[in-house]
Amino acid sequence: MINQRKRRFLQASAAAAIMAAFPRYAQAVDYVKRDPRKRHNLLLITSDDVDWSALGFMNGRRGLTPNLDSLAAQSHVFEQVRTVAPICMPSRQAFMSGLLPHKNGGNGFFPMREGTPTLCTTLAAEGYYCAASHKIGHMQPASSFPWDLKQEGKDRHPMVHADMLRLAVTEAQAQYKPFFINCNINDPHRPFYGAEDAQEIDHEQSGPYRIPRPLKAGQVPIPANLEDLPDIREEMAQYWNSVQRLDIAVGNILKALKDSGTWDDTIVLFVADHGMPMPFAKASVYDHGIRTPVLLRYPGMGKPRRFDTLTTNLDILPTLIELLQAKPIEELDGQSWVPMLKGGAAQDKPFVMSYVDYVSSGMLYPSRTLQDKRHAFHYTAWANGKTELKIESMWGLTFPAMAKAAETDARIAARVKQYVMGYPMALYDLEADPGQRNNLIADPAYKAKVDEMKRLMLAEMERTGDPQLENFRVSLAGGTPVLKQEPAKFRIRGGD
Repeated sequence: MINQRKRRFLQASAAAAIMAAFPRYAQAVDYVKRDPRKRHNLLLITSDDVDWSALGFMNGRRGLTPNLDSLAAQSHVFEQVRTVAPICMPSRQAFMSGLLPHKNGGNGFFPMREGTPTLCTTLAAEGYYCAASHKIGHMQPASSFPWDLKQEGKDRHPMVHADMLRLAVTEAQAQYKPFFINCNINDPHRPFYGAEDAQEIDHEQSGPYRIPRPLKAGQVPIPANLEDLPDIREEMAQYWNSVQRLDIAVGNILKALKDSGTWDDTIVLFVADHGMPMPFAKASVYDHGIRTPVLLRYPGMGKPRRFDTLTTNLDILPTLIELLQAKPIEELDGQSWVPMLKGGAAQDKPFVMSYVDYVSSGMLYPSRTLQDKRHAFHYTAWANGKTELKIESMWGLTFPAMAKAAETDARIAARVKQYVMGYPMALYDLEADPGQRNNLIADPAYKAKVDEMKRLMLAEMERTGDPQLENFRVSLAGGTPVLKQEPAKFRIRGGD
């Protein structure tokens, strides 16, 4: 017995000597200490290019997005959220930083300014285990997104994100840490389900890539911003089928969360980066490009509610930080929804603005919209009668079908011209004209409204230091804006 005691004493003494000699070793295992605070986890699910009208909880159509509809039934639904940037990278960096793209420096396919605080840096500083799947390259610089675990990719396998979540939860639990997991689902980004150029990436829609009940052309509605043509009906069916696969991926993610035992302690938020990749939508400030409903479920939230409050995706970050009781970030452009959620007055903004500057080709196509609940005022700095729009939303079947029909149909020809050449300024009545086809800018009956929205836009551009402020002043004075094109400098690297 004496020998055993002596042996244990010598072993303990040796261990203590090692720890004293190697203090960094002691720090390396220090992470396993239990944090006495009870903190909620966060699951942020985003999707690419989702039009609000394709979601069951928004359009009332049952059976196509059952997992999102089930989440919506347990969540607060924010119906009137607009992204401040209807393009992948600027949008994601905006809602992750709470700053307008031209204020965080990421108003195109390039990183924000070094040192920009984000949801990731804030929660990492609070001791959260931070993990993300896909779209890593669209959240930059890396210093603003210090992920503990990151998985890049464009694969649309419906289990990819759920498998990453399982690993991330396991790692967080092993380290006694709460987690922040960001699952970025690629569907329904182009190429769409069943399209010819999607066959390889989708494994010819076989196995897990296949959805149970693919829709056919004519089984989905044509949104107000598009034309009812055969090829457009075909592509819209492909698009809605991609949305169905998005929903399957969401269901797998939520099941993995429940299986982990952390569902009751986790805040869940779902949002798209912007609207569908079609004409008069993505990479434009038309409403089908900027409307992005939000689902928010959190522990102890009470009865789910639907809000038609006009707001932007910049409010996501301050809302989540307040719900998680983390240290606030100073000088944000967004504001928290929490006071409203706790019974305060609705935070209905009198207007919101959305911005386009650089697109994936590196071309500068600056446009702005200022919207209230009824009207949208557009300013398009590149619309000079010579410059033609060339963006990814023209890929696929839809725009070529419109261009072909325009050869014999004067109405569609005018619509194509509206899209390709743009209007320097425009006013739309969103209630009477949801497709934004009728420009009211010269209608005497709307002069007062036009003048009001011009003043509001000018003041907002001055307040935020908008890089197109001087061009807007020139346009208001009847002049021609000046744009410096440097596509090689601002072109996306590696595709989106």
